[in-house]
Amino acid sequence: MAIKNIVRLDIVDGKPRTFVAEEALENGYFLEIKGKAKNEILGVEADYEAYKVAKANANTKRVDLLFHASVENQYDERKLKIDFELEAGRPGRGYMLQLGDVITIPVSLIQDEEPDVGDMLKLAPGGKLAKDTVGDKVIAVVEAKEDIVVPMYAGQWGYNTKVQDVIQKSVVIRIA
Repeated sequence: MAIKNIVRLDIVDGKPRTFVAEEALENGYFLEIKGKAKNEILGVEADYEAYKVAKANANTKRVDLLFHASVENQYDERKLKIDFELEAGRPGRGYMLQLGDVITIPVSLIQDEEPDVGDMLKLAPGGKLAKDTVGDKVIAVVEAKEDIVVPMYAGQWGYNTKVQDVIQKSVVIRIA
């Protein structure tokens, strides 16, 4: 079973911000603030505390960086938290991470190869991270590797039957 990104905010002092993106987004991507979002009710940009965002890239400045970690609210009772994807144009929650914040993200959001504990990470195209061997653009360091296990159940005749668990390979990273 394919799952959407599961993230954890382990230790976060960074400020939460509301954002709106023009594309559907899974949790865990790094986003770049592109300005204020337009308030659809008032028709102006200045009175709405939400930001327009796009997926970050290697040139994104730290002051414009958000980490996507929306609450997995869904209105389709057939979907689970592991099916969550923020719809395009809907408000989402991002965090302006600070030095020392610790988050857990899926390994799939790190380009090219799976990192090891102690590896340095930098921003990469598409809101992902990549290993940084030079160390001049480091935004995070890998603290640990772990699997997030999601127990799965199938309902049958009013009983919940345990089925194969879903496992997401993840890394715990500290913002540097």
